[in-house]
Order: sequence, then structure tokens, then C-alpha cells
Amino acid sequence: MDIIGYAILLTTSFLASIIGGMMGMAMLILPPVMIFLGVPIHTAIATGRFAMLGINVGSIAMFSRKGMMRREYYLVFAVAGMIGSFAGASLLALIPERALYLLLGTFMILISIVMLFEEKIKKLHPAKGAITLRRHALSVGAGLLLGAYIGIIGGGGATIIIFLLVLIYGVTFHEALANQKAISLPITLVAALVFIMQGLIDYSLGIPMLLVNVAGGVIGAHLVMKLRGPWLKVILVPVTIAIGIKLIFF
Repeated sequence: MDIIGYAILLTTSFLASIIGGMMGMAMLILPPVMIFLGVPIHTAIATGRFAMLGINVGSIAMFSRKGMMRREYYLVFAVAGMIGSFAGASLLALIPERALYLLLGTFMILISIVMLFEEKIKKLHPAKGAITLRRHALSVGAGLLLGAYIGIIGGGGATIIIFLLVLIYGVTFHEALANQKAISLPITLVAALVFIMQGLIDYSLGIPMLLVNVAGGVIGAHLVMKLRGPWLKVILVPVTIAIGIKLIFF
């Protein structure tokens, strides 16, 4: 990759990490950009997932200082997600390149459509109430499925975790966003370790991206407490759908 492509990638990674710290969706941005810059799709997904560690670390540092993370909301989901992530990440290298293009493009479109209904989903949350075995059981099922998806493709997985925390535990959107980071970090770490063992990560790209993502994650977590993000969706959703269509059909 030449210096211009490298600069484009790091700038995109930094901006995507701010968005990821605010509302997820960073993995809907990074792998497609890496692919368009000439990175093979397996390497793009694995390296992008490795770089996501930076967003989670940066965001957790901010949210933990604000006391918004509670173990009863994230622990069960995170443990189940780690199991699912190991299974999913172990399969990535076995999936043909064309199938990955189809999967990535399809999920980019589906997650973008879900984002259009974000406000309606927020209003569906039940009363917070007691932490029951039923709610934890739902977390286990959701964690296994989402963990596997994040391990294989990952784009939009963090956003779906936010919605599921709202629906399962009845937390507010900001509480769900904070606790989602504590779920995403171990899931991402497990997937990254599998990709490291498989030799899929390009460290010349992944390490600089991870470092800028730490800063972006801190900024995103700070901004989400002060701003609302409808304007982000106006930009992101059409662009993400267009990129998804290109990956599928071109």
C-alpha cells in the first residue's frame, strides 16, 4: 500500500472509531475501505477486528470513569459471546472469498436497515426490574449467536448488542452503549487471538489502526454523552447500503 492509501486508511480508521465509540458500525466501514485499497478480504476482516480492540479500550476507559458499566448486564452476555466468537473466528479462513463478499455485503445492508428503526427499538424496552434467570438465558442465546457473527464478519455486531441489551434488560440506550463495550472487548479479543494464530492479520496496518482507534474510541464515548446521532445515520446508512450492493454485485 502506498503512502496515500496508508493515510486514507488511518484517517478512515480514526473517524470510524469515533463513530464506533458513539454507536457501533465501525466494522461496516473499515473492511470495505481496506478491500478497496487492495487488502485481501480475509486479511481485511481479521485486521479490522484486531484494530477494533482500540475502540473498545478507549471507550471503556471513558465509560468506566463515569460509573455506567454494571457487571449484571454484561458478564453473562460477554462469556457466551466469547464462546461464539471463538467458533465463528475459527471458520473465517475456511470461507471462500466470494462467499465472504456476499456475507459482508448482505449484512452491511441488513444492519443499515435496522439502524433506520433505532428510535422505535429504543422505545420497546421493558421495565428494568430485577435481573432474572430468564433475562440471563436470553443473554446466553444472544451472546452465542452474536459472538459467532462477530467472529466471522462482525460489521454492525456492536450495534445489535446495544439493541439487545435494551430489549433484554430494559436499560437506557446510554447504559446499553456503555455495557456493550464490556461485551465487545472480550469477544473481539478472542476473535483477534484466533486470527493471530491463523496468521491472517497484517500488523503493518493493524497496529497503527489500533493506536488511532484508542483515541477515536475515547472521543466517541465522550461525544455520545453530549450529542445525538441522527445526522450520522443520514450519512452512514445510504453509503453503507451502496457499498454493500457493490460488494454483492460487482
